[in-house]
Amino acid sequence: MRDVAEHAGVSVGSASQAFGRPELVSEEVRKRVLAAAEELGYPGPDPVARRLRTGRAGAIGVIFAERLGYQFTDPTAPAFLRGVARGMEEAPSGLLLVPDSRYREEAARMVREAAVDGFIIYSTPRNDPRIEAALARRLPIVTVDQPRGAQTPFVGIDDRGAARSAAEHLRELGHERVGVLSFVTTLDPGAALELDLTVERIQGYEEGLGPAWDPGLVRVCRPNAPEPAREATLELLLLPSPPTAILAMSDILAIGALEAAAELGIKVPEQLSVVGFDDGPAAEHAAPPLTTVAQPNEEKGRLAARWLMDDIERGTPSTRRETILPTELVVRESTTAPPGR
Repeated sequence: MRDVAEHAGVSVGSASQAFGRPELVSEEVRKRVLAAAEELGYPGPDPVARRLRTGRAGAIGVIFAERLGYQFTDPTAPAFLRGVARGMEEAPSGLLLVPDSRYREEAARMVREAAVDGFIIYSTPRNDPRIEAALARRLPIVTVDQPRGAQTPFVGIDDRGAARSAAEHLRELGHERVGVLSFVTTLDPGAALELDLTVERIQGYEEGLGPAWDPGLVRVCRPNAPEPAREATLELLLLPSPPTAILAMSDILAIGALEAAAELGIKVPEQLSVVGFDDGPAAEHAAPPLTTVAQPNEEKGRLAARWLMDDIERGTPSTRRETILPTELVVRESTTAPPGR
């Protein structure tokens, strides 16, 4: 590093900052240092030595509820990760994704050994061994969406209230038989890994529908994808007394419901109303455009990352605090009054 600094005509401190904290030096100095390093064949500071010197790994971990491959197909994950990237802009760090695994103790070991400065727990079930492993490390942690009641800073939405608003919309239109396309409530056969988000939304739907609530019209869809939703909706629509509306816990499940209706020649919304959840890009471009609950997935990621980076900079985990971000029912063309109203 000393040779690079001398070759670039800057101090050793400026040369070091050009690599590790480029926001602290001018663009002109950074370019001179990088050019000097290239001429001298210097690849940059050794990451292991840097960690020993600073006590920082230069990365944060994101603990997910699902397998890694699913995160690249789930439409909400890119928005969330885009927000995380925005929250990290002022203090660039690496990002380590820690997915779920059927071998949960092995996944917990990965958390215990991860070279990170803190964790974001993103939509993860209660009693997940990876959460316990993360908490045991006493690093800064921020929880997003679930589990509820975590003793860490928390960013989320009022899932119960948001689901209630979607159900109330259908009741106000006059629907009395409403099907529900639900996420799973647990991730394991023993029901230890409970998903608070699903439970909250089910409760919200039940409250919003009131006397129209019928647990016999609830169908669980896994994974969060159009095909299981299509199959579940076909089953509902072929009942002797089919529902006149569908509440789906995601826009992707709602699109599966639209596919099932089209397959049976059922017109949306004239014969079947459909409400989604998320307001991702697919909702506005669905046929017909989807009534849905909009939630700020990107802002969740940005705020969680910003809080985490602040705690890492301070060097201590933050005390419990909570931000509940607003949601909005976006009414489009997939809902109307039931036939005969």
